Amino acid sequence: MMVRPVAVPAATVLLALAVAMVPGPATAGAAAVRRYHVTMKFWKATVAGVSTIAVTNLPADAFAYEGETVEFVVRNESPIPEGFAIDAFGVKEVLQPKETKTVRIRAVRRGAYTLYCHLHPMSVHYPGTLLVAPRR
Repeated sequence: MMVRPVAVPAATVLLALAVAMVPGPATAGAAAVRRYHVTMKFWKATVAGVSTIAVTNLPADAFAYEGETVEFVVRNESPIPEGFAIDAFGVKEVLQPKETKTVRIRAVRRGAYTLYCHLHPMSVHYPGTLLVAPRR
């Protein structure tokens, strides 16, 4: 029997990888915890001949189901202090360069919440989103 290679569209492979990288809930019997390792990265760029900077959180977005605990392990790789805030959950942390902090939010409520740096304008430090879906 001859086996032929099957061509898989790149979009299918990327979707499968994205689904595989979504953090899953904790083991059965334990409270569900979604953990995200977020790195604040500092970028220099030239746009239309003008030197500029930007700071991004990688990854920028996070997902959870209502009632779960979400944990962010945030590392500042920027050369200056950066903020990590989620207003709806009372989170406002300041991280010094090379500092790592863990932020834990228990029993998240459904909705979409902005993750942002409260120290700098959003035009410099791009915001992200915590999307909390209804329980399945």
